[in-house]
Amino acid sequence: MPEAAKPLAYSYIRMSTDIQLKGDSLRRQQEASIRYAEQHGLQLVEDFKLEDIGVSAFTGANRSSGALGRFLELTTDGRIASGSYLLVESLDRISRQKIMESVPLFMEIIRRGINIVTLSDNHLYRAGETDLGELVYSIVVLSRAYEESKTKSIRVGAAWENKRRNIADKKLTKVCPAWLRLADDRKSFAVIEDRVEVVRRIFEDAEKGMGSYAIARRLNLACVPTFSKSNGWHESYVTKILTNRSVIGEFQPHRYDDSGNRIPHGEPIADYFPAVVTEDQFLRIQAARRVRRVEGAGRKGPEYRNLFTKIAKCEYCGSPMRFVHKGVPPKGGQYLKCTNAVRNLGCETKGWKYADFEASFLYFVREIDLAGVLQAAADKSERDAFEQKLLALDEKIRELEAKRDRIFDLLSDPQSTTDYVRRRLAECETELGQCGDERAHLVEKLADLAQVPEIGSAELIDLISDLQKTSGEDAFEKRAIVANRLRTMIRSLTLAVEGTRPKFKKAKELLTTADIDVRERQAILDHIEKTSIEARRYNRTFTVELADGITRRVILQDDDPTHLVAEVTNQSGNVTGSDRGRTLEDF
Repeated sequence: MPEAAKPLAYSYIRMSTDIQLKGDSLRRQQEASIRYAEQHGLQLVEDFKLEDIGVSAFTGANRSSGALGRFLELTTDGRIASGSYLLVESLDRISRQKIMESVPLFMEIIRRGINIVTLSDNHLYRAGETDLGELVYSIVVLSRAYEESKTKSIRVGAAWENKRRNIADKKLTKVCPAWLRLADDRKSFAVIEDRVEVVRRIFEDAEKGMGSYAIARRLNLACVPTFSKSNGWHESYVTKILTNRSVIGEFQPHRYDDSGNRIPHGEPIADYFPAVVTEDQFLRIQAARRVRRVEGAGRKGPEYRNLFTKIAKCEYCGSPMRFVHKGVPPKGGQYLKCTNAVRNLGCETKGWKYADFEASFLYFVREIDLAGVLQAAADKSERDAFEQKLLALDEKIRELEAKRDRIFDLLSDPQSTTDYVRRRLAECETELGQCGDERAHLVEKLADLAQVPEIGSAELIDLISDLQKTSGEDAFEKRAIVANRLRTMIRSLTLAVEGTRPKFKKAKELLTTADIDVRERQAILDHIEKTSIEARRYNRTFTVELADGITRRVILQDDDPTHLVAEVTNQSGNVTGSDRGRTLEDF
């Protein structure tokens, strides 16, 4: 008669930290499981890893997202048979939560037909046979496990609070950004000069309008050593540096909540680390990155071909204008074309030659001050300095307003007193008031410098031609600088590649269905067509709204990107071109 199959036993090993792996805990639990299985005729399943290393039982993470939770799921669908054994060193390996959470977990395992063995005392909690005495005993053990963990948590928290109170005399931990190291006296951090230079270079490139991908690519091409054993610079790590407030010396303490999530704890600590970039530069870059997140960004390639990515929209349907490469001229070329047209979704299919549009925009929208932008990048003019300061100040005001909203949320926190909330609000409002006064002063200064210097048409055309050269050492950098300027200055930009022709098409459709004599209808259509062509209403047109409120609509000659038919602005009242006297609303 064949021997009956042995019941299966599963060894569950949980350790709260990886450090315990270096000690005796892992070996002890493994050997105890093997010994128990041999002594009691069980078959220990050794090819099924049931381990929660570094997973908390105090927060219940081992049940919600750990190996213990997966074990219970396998008992549900029968892949782990009823009557199997779960071997644990002690019940606190299963749970260290409050009794209301830990006892139901213990009972759930038992109800699923799983026998629980605690190896420390060889106690067996048999499925279906656990009596009142054993249940009371398990409750006592689980309760003690929770109290021990709670006490440990309080002690560790108190130790960290004490460290925070003495932060001026001694740093909390040696953990710090990769460009710093803790001094021997543990009272300060020292900079690692070559790494700090890399960090500053990253911020300088970002301020020129380069994204994380382009910066990482540049660092790799220059063979700049990484801060770790990584195989080159990665976009994600550059982004981490650019958004890390430790570069301006700030440290944000954290703690773990009851769910095991790492959350900010207390106010950020200023001047904890040595600042390696200025706060103004950091804030400017955060503002620019926020604009990129809203409007979109993308990898620009080695040439930074499209200055209007995610800025230019189709006037007819509102979709983005896509950069389309149709091959090598003369048959091919690069165009801006409506995304819906590219996808055959019914919009106008004609594209605008990219080089022509770029030249037209930079030629007619003089507020961009192309000469000034390129010059400022080289020598940092007074006007540019004021504009950069204003950008940083606006970002700081935005952060303070967000901080004020978070302080208001504290009113619903029972642990926050009214006096504490009132004090923090007063501090925030005072800082906001100071920033508002400084902003008003900067705006006044900029108004005095607002006049765009006159530049001759020939000189501007030469600047545009030079900018459109995609080869050369500084070609990418120049185009990145101009693109960054466009993102901060333009509120909206729409392109009408065929002027008002789509409106004529709609009129034609309406007249076709109208109860009008055929000859009369055709005469009306012929008249609309003739006058539209004469007035050049079908010519390429773009409309731009700038951050300072100026809105300009430019109707161009089809054969010359720097020759307009009409130009209309809604702020200065100066109207030029062959359609003089018309307003924006007339188009």
